[in-house]
Amino acid sequence: MEARSQFTQLMTLTAGGELDPPSRAQHTMLSVLAILIALALTSLWGIAAGSASAALSLANAYKVPLVVLLSALSALPAGIVTLRLTGAGLAARELASAFATSIFGGTLVLATLAPLVAIYYHTSSAAGVPLALGSVFIALATSAVLFGRAVTRRVSGRPGRIASLLAVCVLVALFLAALLQFVALASPIIGDANTPFNGGFDAVFTR
Repeated sequence: MEARSQFTQLMTLTAGGELDPPSRAQHTMLSVLAILIALALTSLWGIAAGSASAALSLANAYKVPLVVLLSALSALPAGIVTLRLTGAGLAARELASAFATSIFGGTLVLATLAPLVAIYYHTSSAAGVPLALGSVFIALATSAVLFGRAVTRRVSGRPGRIASLLAVCVLVALFLAALLQFVALASPIIGDANTPFNGGFDAVFTR
């Protein structure tokens, strides 16, 4: 019953609601829960994306969550430093909490699309890989929107709103930069498809 209540609270935060009454400990606990569930959801997507091979599917079950986790950990310090240097009106724990729930929201989209990714990868040579890549872009866009909305709501009426949004932009940019390279290190992820992202920055921007 308690786990169900925590999940409901997490969904409330992710959807733009607020806890009543808000509690620092509660936010911290929900942030940790958001990351743990997000890692499980990315594992499901990884299994679907690599389902053409049992070995790849099994490897993706831990590779994809590691890619997301390491990318987030690589980007978060820069966001916090930006908050400190610009005197933003947002606390570091609030930024981290909003980041965690936005990652959860994005990975929820990934897990929702995972069955389609698996079906099309096995039944359509033309649509399988584009659908898998498309699901990633949709998830990233969802995370970015949720992150910006959460921070905007939390700094409403406070000084340093622009500086807080600058920290969001820095964090998102560095998360994407780290994600690009970690995906290259973890490749292959989507079957045996040779996507531009398998080679990281060099393959995408210097061809």
